[in-house]
Amino acid sequence: MQKHNLHKSSEKSDRFNDLPGLDLSYERSADKVWSKLSQVIQSDRTITPEPVSSPFLQQIWWVAAVILVLLGSGMFMKLYTTDVVATYGEHITAKLPDGSSVELNAGSRVSYQPYWWFMNREVEMTGEVFFDVREGRKFSVKSSYGTTSVLGTTFNIYARNDDYQVTCYSGKVRVEASKSGHLLEITQLEQATLTNEGGLRLSVLKNREEVVSWRNEMFMFTATPIEKVFGEIERQYAVEIKLDDLPDYLYSGNFSRKESIDRVLKMVCRPYGLIYQKTDNGYRITE
Repeated sequence: MQKHNLHKSSEKSDRFNDLPGLDLSYERSADKVWSKLSQVIQSDRTITPEPVSSPFLQQIWWVAAVILVLLGSGMFMKLYTTDVVATYGEHITAKLPDGSSVELNAGSRVSYQPYWWFMNREVEMTGEVFFDVREGRKFSVKSSYGTTSVLGTTFNIYARNDDYQVTCYSGKVRVEASKSGHLLEITQLEQATLTNEGGLRLSVLKNREEVVSWRNEMFMFTATPIEKVFGEIERQYAVEIKLDDLPDYLYSGNFSRKESIDRVLKMVCRPYGLIYQKTDNGYRITE
């Protein structure tokens, strides 16, 4: 029976070999075939390990990322500054984030951090500014001459050329001199003035409107050094005023910014026999 089957298989093989153009011979040996098959099997068994991520490490990275974002946001909020500037010849009124208002005289500047405001109500200023502060947390105003702290009040600060005056119009104001650390609390219609020694001197206003008359574009002076008067004229009219060496005159009087600068200069110069001359850049004052 088996011989019969082998005979048939042999016959079939002979038939295929007899077909024209068909070559059923296999050139590789059994050893080569087995070697090739072993390589394929081995390559299939090689598994590339996948990285294993620990949940604990993932939480650490997530917390670190959140901290970096918070630190970056906090630095931005703390360092971002808004400036309000009144150049020579103009007055500006601006609102602070809590609704408090600032009114700037000519040649003045106010700076604050709007995104940090509700953490720290702090303003830096130069020049002359009137503050109307909403009640709330501590409100501080810093200048190179001193720091003024309030909770809710109205007050005026003048800080120019080593001249520092804080005038309270309502509530209570605490003033601290930068160099000496001298502290002074003032109330309505009281004024703290920086002395030549770096301390603070208390005085009481006789004329309520004299200090803040500039808010109504009026300028009132009582025994004021004449250099300071010309400095105010320079700022209000946005001109340059050059002074020759003048005696230490003290001026008392007032003028409105609505008047022409020539009329104002004439009023100030006449009592002392001073002469004002127009120049290419502004005016020159001589004896």
